[in-house]
Amino acid sequence: MGRAALRGLTTVLCALAAWQIIVVVFQAPAYLLPSPLVVAQKFSLLAGTGDLGRHVLSTLAEVLAGSLAGAVAGLLCGWLFTRLPVLGRLLSPLILLLQTAPKIAIAPILLLWLGLGLAPKVVLVAIVAFFPVMAGAAAGLAGVDKSYRDLARLLRLSAWTRFRRIDLPFAAPPAFAGLRIASTQAMTAAVVGELMGATYGLGYLLNLGQENNDAGVVIAAILMLCVMGWLLHEGVRLAERRFLGWHESQMAQAQA
Repeated sequence: MGRAALRGLTTVLCALAAWQIIVVVFQAPAYLLPSPLVVAQKFSLLAGTGDLGRHVLSTLAEVLAGSLAGAVAGLLCGWLFTRLPVLGRLLSPLILLLQTAPKIAIAPILLLWLGLGLAPKVVLVAIVAFFPVMAGAAAGLAGVDKSYRDLARLLRLSAWTRFRRIDLPFAAPPAFAGLRIASTQAMTAAVVGELMGATYGLGYLLNLGQENNDAGVVIAAILMLCVMGWLLHEGVRLAERRFLGWHESQMAQAQA
């Protein structure tokens, strides 16, 4: 077992022990703060009936599809706005307005337009993922050295070849940094959409637990969201190491 995994396991065990101590010392009622054992029993019950798997898969599909769509759109728009600055200046105010609008305010209109299925949650996650990736990609592309641009013109590289050979290597590191930020927010966006209206998903499970005054179900759903969010973030980090192993930031981490 690696050191990072061992540290993570130790942290989790300490948190569970502190949770149990708080329940015992303060004699917290189960309907307010159930013990870890009670939450584990709720988790086991949900997993045994198959409901938990459907809720997890629904939320996971929304997060992955929305994050991928937002990341691709952000990368392409960052490149397009760098190549066509006038277009960037025209659209930037609209993008900023959309980004600063509370997502809990956007969710109802998306539900009205797209229904209660996956679509409105995927769009909401994509909106959240779009901006940090676009900002990172645009910052990276703005840092392309003039000599590379001159070389591309001299060699008469096509737009696709220039994007693949010059623009993408500069845009990818900050775009991945933006995607790491987006991965921590994507889960929240999916849950906001599910809280507004859904038939499946961990947000729907949160609502169900609240309506039934079942703190065990609520805490089990929250813990699942935390684990899924952490796994998504680590997945982005692994992809970053895989595709950007040549970059100085990754080489420095490997040597640390």
